[in-house]
Amino acid sequence: MSQLGLLPVVMEGFSIRPTLAASTLKVALQGSADMEARPSLSQFVPQAHEEAKRLAVTQVIVDVHELYFINSVCLKSLVIWIDLLANTEPSNRYRLTFLVDSHLHWQDRSILALQRMAPDIVFMANWKGE
Repeated sequence: MSQLGLLPVVMEGFSIRPTLAASTLKVALQGSADMEARPSLSQFVPQAHEEAKRLAVTQVIVDVHELYFINSVCLKSLVIWIDLLANTEPSNRYRLTFLVDSHLHWQDRSILALQRMAPDIVFMANWKGE
């Protein structure tokens, strides 16, 4: 497998940390996805999608268990990601799994709504306090 071609994004109050292990791309979102984070997240999403296809990963895990807030504009970036994936040739698709903390109630509600957009390719799993 090739080297990961995504760089982390670290700013005050928000970060995106991509890692690659075997056939899984993991993207950890941490902090607060507010208007300050919007440009970084909206630029990262299509890059991550293209990188997942290039690497032919079978799964992308978006770990949001340390994401304490997301505004509607940043949530739309995740909707765009799902749309990109849904419109990808089936042979190039990967499983998109959101890792949530059920103690952060917005995550269950919001991620469940995202899952309903494409239940055959978008999944939700509970973070177990690793």
